[in-house]
Amino acid sequence: MVLTKALERLPGAIRLMPLQLEKLPLDECRRLLLEEGGSLEGFFDDAIRPALERALGRRYCALFGPAIALGLLSWGVAAVALTSDGQALIALAAVPAPCILAVGGMRYQAQKALLCDRSV
Repeated sequence: MVLTKALERLPGAIRLMPLQLEKLPLDECRRLLLEEGGSLEGFFDDAIRPALERALGRRYCALFGPAIALGLLSWGVAAVALTSDGQALIALAAVPAPCILAVGGMRYQAQKALLCDRSV
């Protein structure tokens, strides 16, 4: 449980689970949806949370393919350079997820800074 809470505090971490979004107040969901670049027009209260889930996931879906390709590339290089394929599997396991979190977090920070600049 401590690890889960620590991971949720990382800059790139997002709430995608419907159970997590259900716990958030509706006003917080609206605010987060606007931060993600979504619009509140045409949404009733019961459609805000699914729209927020889609908006939060969109940021990471675009990063999934390139991160997996980078992981496969790093595995291939490690398999050639190292003596054991088992050791190379560490590269396959360790590269994609941190890349997705890091790039997603950087994009989020840049988008947040842009929104702050627009509001000033």
